[in-house]
Amino acid sequence: MRKVKISVFGKDYEFATDGSDELIDYVLRRLKELQISYRSLYDEIPFDELLVLMICDLLENEYNTQKELDQLYNRVKEKIRTLG
Repeated sequence: MRKVKISVFGKDYEFATDGSDELIDYVLRRLKELQISYRSLYDEIPFDELLVLMICDLLENEYNTQKELDQLYNRVKEKIRTLG
């Protein structure tokens, strides 16, 4: 495990990971993108509410992506079954 330093809206944090450099780069890039997307809300709502909103949006995106992957898997499985 190694510690990775991140900054979210100017507040510094650390998280521990055994993930690859590629994973860490992805996390840092996505955090930067999210901060740009939510910058206007940063001044309007409390920080903890903003973090909850960001997490909920991420979970919604994760759910939709997983649903799309499941549908694709089922279509491929069905095609394989009809070919075999």
